[in-house]
Amino acid sequence: MLFNRGDTYLTLRPWFRIPESRQDDDNPHMERYYGYGELQLLQKIGDHTLTLMLRNNLRTSGNKGAVQLDWSFPLHKKLKGYIQYFNGYGESLVDYNHPTNRIGIGVMLTDWL
Repeated sequence: MLFNRGDTYLTLRPWFRIPESRQDDDNPHMERYYGYGELQLLQKIGDHTLTLMLRNNLRTSGNKGAVQLDWSFPLHKKLKGYIQYFNGYGESLVDYNHPTNRIGIGVMLTDWL
């Protein structure tokens, strides 16, 4: 679901994990770490874009989730710079049950919008 007002965008993406048998489950209890959905807020400020992503398992005990902050900014004509900060669980499916704290930088050929 996408909602917007002016240069502000809000996205809500819920999901459901299809249960597997214990013998076949490669990622047991994944929903405890990855959560049941994602909320993303994007704000355009001129040529800059700020994004906040939040994920949570919505549990009162053993609460886990993730937060990600992104900033894209102009470098040259259509080329954009990109800085990203991630903290939490579920950055990758391989390490979904290990907490990650990461900063990344890069270049974008196009912006989110």
